[in-house]
Amino acid sequence: MTNGVLELQGSLVSTKHLARADDMASNNRTERTPLLNGDAPTGDRSEARESFGTRMKRFLQRNGVYLIIILLLILVLVPLLVQTIRGSGKKHKHHDSHGEKPSDPHSNSTELCTSAACVLASANILRSLSPSYEKLDPCDDFRTYVCAGFDAAHEIREDQAGVGNLQIMNENNQLILKHILESPAPKDTSLFWTAANPDLEIFDKLQDGYNACMNESLLASIGSEPLLDLLLQLDKIYPTEKSKKNKDDNSLTKAIEFLMSIGVGGPVSIDVGADDKDPDTNVISVGAPYSFGLPSKQYYERAEIVESYKETIGSVLEALLKEAKPDALLFMSDNQDMTVLSKDLVDSLVALEKSMANVAPDPEDAADVTKYYNPRTLKETEAYNSEISVKQILDTFASGYTPSKIIVGSPDYLKALEKILKSSSRKIIKTYLVWKVVQSWAGAVEDPAVQPLLRFRNKLRGQAPDVKQERWRTCVSSVGNDLEWIMSRFFVERAFSKEAKDLGDQIILDIKDEFSIKLNESEWMTESVRQLAIEKVHLIRQKIGYPTQSPDITNAGELQEYYGNVSISATTFFENKLSVVRQDVRESWAQVGKPVDKDEWGMSAQTVNAYYNPPGNEIVFPAGIMQAPVFYDPSIPKYLSYGAFGAVAGHELSHAFDSSGRNYDQNGNYTDWWDNSTIQAFKTKTDCFVEQYHNYTVPTKNGPLPINGKLTLGENIADAGGLTAAYQSWKRRDDEKADLMLPGLDHFTKEQIFFLAYGQTWCGKMREEQVVQRIYTDPHSPDIFRIKVYLSPNICQDSGANDMQGTTANSREFREAFSCPVKEPTCELW
Repeated sequence: MTNGVLELQGSLVSTKHLARADDMASNNRTERTPLLNGDAPTGDRSEARESFGTRMKRFLQRNGVYLIIILLLILVLVPLLVQTIRGSGKKHKHHDSHGEKPSDPHSNSTELCTSAACVLASANILRSLSPSYEKLDPCDDFRTYVCAGFDAAHEIREDQAGVGNLQIMNENNQLILKHILESPAPKDTSLFWTAANPDLEIFDKLQDGYNACMNESLLASIGSEPLLDLLLQLDKIYPTEKSKKNKDDNSLTKAIEFLMSIGVGGPVSIDVGADDKDPDTNVISVGAPYSFGLPSKQYYERAEIVESYKETIGSVLEALLKEAKPDALLFMSDNQDMTVLSKDLVDSLVALEKSMANVAPDPEDAADVTKYYNPRTLKETEAYNSEISVKQILDTFASGYTPSKIIVGSPDYLKALEKILKSSSRKIIKTYLVWKVVQSWAGAVEDPAVQPLLRFRNKLRGQAPDVKQERWRTCVSSVGNDLEWIMSRFFVERAFSKEAKDLGDQIILDIKDEFSIKLNESEWMTESVRQLAIEKVHLIRQKIGYPTQSPDITNAGELQEYYGNVSISATTFFENKLSVVRQDVRESWAQVGKPVDKDEWGMSAQTVNAYYNPPGNEIVFPAGIMQAPVFYDPSIPKYLSYGAFGAVAGHELSHAFDSSGRNYDQNGNYTDWWDNSTIQAFKTKTDCFVEQYHNYTVPTKNGPLPINGKLTLGENIADAGGLTAAYQSWKRRDDEKADLMLPGLDHFTKEQIFFLAYGQTWCGKMREEQVVQRIYTDPHSPDIFRIKVYLSPNICQDSGANDMQGTTANSREFREAFSCPVKEPTCELW
């Protein structure tokens, strides 16, 4: 089953079904990713829905200087931003060494787009290019070629683990949301707004949630009291001393139930979601959690990290001991004054986490349906681990329901976990459970007691110990997670248009058509498999912008009902979040025994992300990612939107045929629909990607760290296939109606600008510690390998000198556009 429960290290666990989420922009799984590039819309709300170019044009016309300003933009702004341009029409250096420009008449068109939107788009591209790009060969180092200007203009803020165009996009979206949350309720008629009671009520709920988070003085006066209340509840459920009255003590299972009810992950993950072999039906899955305390098992082998982690645990729990009521948490202390935590207890706690992490599946196996799909009866599942009763948990959350099967993600893990729990003292297990609650909920309190945990998380990200994100950013993210669909309504009303949705639909339909052509030309697939694959492409559902069902964000009354059981107050931040989590848990378990809701989205509209869901055979693109510089104004030449957003769309569609998606047929069923000949050919081709990326390394202070070619295989296949499909889709459109050129870029062909738009989507830089964490845990290759071409000793090392690297190395079209000496891609599937 596709597991949609992601236990985010250091943040509250989302119980929403996420399907397969591509966290494209995230440099840190504990942070929201940044959004659109440009100023947040201002003015009345009707103007905010129009394209940037339309709004700019009307503004200039109102002031009577439209033509004058446009001329000034062209004659003054662009030259300032393109100081490195040697002159109109001059060929770029690499053409002199690698051959002439392509002879395509469309490529050499000199007709310019001179709208304000085009001028600014051109300026942004030039600003990101290397100042000395004319001296660089894009066939050698495309990453430096397209991003050196970005690097020079952007420093990683002390509160960031990294900075990139997608992060900037997210932060711009956050500014839009901040303006919405800090303004009075809208009063004008707009896309969704009705001024009826439901709209006012849901807006008040949204604003109350934000204000509760922003009231830091109130939170400081409350301190850790609500967190301690949770720990007291846990103490009553799972006391340190085993009950003498009940020989068959099942309090560990009850403790796990309590953790589940407040959104905290324990030693097992139990979830509800679509059955991979019957995607119309919800099924229960049981497996290892996403993490155990540290981000991955490799961290438990790093002595300095482990020592710092132990100090953090000791400091936080000791501080909470001192704040606790006299009868609380006493089990943790071996000291007479009951305020000093035993060092041996902390050592044992970390040893317990390490032992569980070591027997858990590796990330690539945990995501492999051929390995995690192990259907078992309830009785068989229970037999794997006598310490935890799955039956009792089901009786609690799905009373009266008897499953015909349960998907066990890793039988070996459950069996090994039984031995670990049996050999661990009750006191150690209790401390582990307490620590899991603290880790998950510490971010919802303001108290010096939990500050060591903040410092440790900063250490893992390479940030200064006491740095904090601006509070408003934290609160925008918080309320956006908690009341995601209300927030989606107001974000879409402010920052998304029908024209943008129509262009997104067009791009995706074009890419689907192109992918069908690619499949039809794939000689390594047998005819029967090829035809089923083409049918699968035609049946892929595309969700663009925002949901209109489950819930319909355009219907304020439906949103009011959807959040009717969620209690939100402007003075109870912790309790607000607890109410949301408990409602999420209830909603998730209410799906047991019911058909899968195919209209449900796994991401809110403001999210900078996209995903493909294999059982649903659907691709989803929230409005949040359909912003510049990934998604351009519909009036701008299409090679920009196809190069940036088109590559994203192609990436997601390619997941339908990657190392995981290929296991699902046209109806989303996990089944053997490929014959042996096709499977073997696929393996031969994809082994190339595994070896290619495994040879890439990132330099760290502890030596070069290799990319995991198996973990990243699906994403690397999707990057290569998506880029090719997007390019060919744009070329067909351009053949029908040629795009105009952009001012200041006349020395590039349109084909080359397509790849500039693609490459600059991934411009960014990241702290070393964050890169390391991503290599261990993230199925995506570091962003540098999504655009990098040539060996750069300062960034990475490769066993093959002078070999092209990453996605562009696997693009025949890129090599041809820039007249590279070798036209054959390193690895090619489609």
